Amino acid sequence: MIIKRTLKVVSLILFFSINNYGQTDQTIQENLEVSEITIDELNDMIKNREGRVLLINIWATWCVPCKEEFPDLIKISDKYGKQIELIGISIDYPDEVESKIIPFLNKLKPNFINYVNVENDIERFINNLNPDWSGAIPATFFYDLEGKQFLFYEGKMSFKEIENEALKKIN
Repeated sequence: MIIKRTLKVVSLILFFSINNYGQTDQTIQENLEVSEITIDELNDMIKNREGRVLLINIWATWCVPCKEEFPDLIKISDKYGKQIELIGISIDYPDEVESKIIPFLNKLKPNFINYVNVENDIERFINNLNPDWSGAIPATFFYDLEGKQFLFYEGKMSFKEIENEALKKIN
């Protein structure tokens, strides 16, 4: 009798745990948002630092090096989130948020905010971030506590490379 009751209780606990886990995971996916960002909004983020170094990473779902770099960005945010603000900006089309960007982000579950660029004039977008940038992605832009860019890097960076550059302004 005691064994039957114990098995029932364990079965109920497992049933509710599995169902609640599924709901939590679904809630996370449903709440994932990718907002549009304008150049003015981006410039405000760069200027208004809250005691943290800023890294802006430009990426796209169709870019293989971007996909390879993304897990290292997540690790950087995990390890240095109190000292580094990381922002991702996709250059996929804004109408691809639901079909491409969110499914990509749901797979990787980033712990930093991601936006989609809505500036139609790509040259303006590029020159706003850095006139020396060719527009190649991935591209990562590093800003100090005053919002001054101290580095930009075209191409995929490793965790160690990102960490080494960011730590120059943290320490």
